[in-house]
Amino acid sequence: MGGTTSQSVALGLGRIAIAIQFSAAGSAAGDQNHGTCRVLVRHDADQRRDRSLFITFIPNATAAVSALGYAGLLVQTPLGIVSNVILVPLMPIFARLTAPENWPELKTRIRQGLMLTAFTMLPISALMIALAVPIARVVYERGAFDANASVLTASVLMAYAIGMFFYLGRDVLVRVFYALEDAETPFRISVVNIFLNALFDFLLVWRFGAPGIVLATVSVNVISMIALLIVLHRKLGGLPWREWSPPIALLALGSVAAGFASWFTFQGMARYFGSANLLIQIVELSGAGAIGVGVFLLFATRLQLPEVQQFIASFRRRLFRR
Repeated sequence: MGGTTSQSVALGLGRIAIAIQFSAAGSAAGDQNHGTCRVLVRHDADQRRDRSLFITFIPNATAAVSALGYAGLLVQTPLGIVSNVILVPLMPIFARLTAPENWPELKTRIRQGLMLTAFTMLPISALMIALAVPIARVVYERGAFDANASVLTASVLMAYAIGMFFYLGRDVLVRVFYALEDAETPFRISVVNIFLNALFDFLLVWRFGAPGIVLATVSVNVISMIALLIVLHRKLGGLPWREWSPPIALLALGSVAAGFASWFTFQGMARYFGSANLLIQIVELSGAGAIGVGVFLLFATRLQLPEVQQFIASFRRRLFRR
């Protein structure tokens, strides 16, 4: 009989609960997905062991552990929401397009997933990097959580933010492999990632401290995404790299502009209003974030990307329907 098993696994950034529906007892797809679930859980355990090993070499390791946890919570909220918005609708679409005659449309849907990932994750990452310190201060800085703790948490948050696009983009590609009933490729890449994660931890923790642990995982996610794209390129008879790369690069450029706009806005408001109390800090953070979002949307809408236009049109319909 088919069944649903829920596991909480770490896929690079935070812990996310996933549910895997097995199509039939003993089926190839079910066995493959079950095997992949096992390796992801094992990868999570190995990541925790890597962190517990290398974090002991960081000065004030207790504060570093706390900063990793607090920054991870800040990332999980937008990442969890956006991942559900993008991945849940795409999975059944991918599953319907696995026949070779449907591969052209499957490639279009893969592009849609990656473009939506770039459109959502890149600006969020830019704003988190630009406003990391005020975000940490507004959310956490009270009581024993002092200014130094905010700075440390902000540095880890910046490292997390760098990898948000690669985390979700990799997850889109993994869903394509599952739809194609190929869990072996993600399995093998996950096994390699276990060793790469330990290597990057060793190399980066000495240079960057607590953020280096996160950057190690980000590096693994970047390599994973590239590897999945290369295998998928061969499996589907070619992917239109040249058509996909410029829009993503332009969205990244718009995100950088949004990040600078939000940072300068916050600095100007902080100089004028100060930061005497929490309410002022919230107003300054909200204003700076709104300016950054506005700059990005102005930039992104001018690109005339069909995925962006469809996303905005869908958002408007749902907004006005309420």
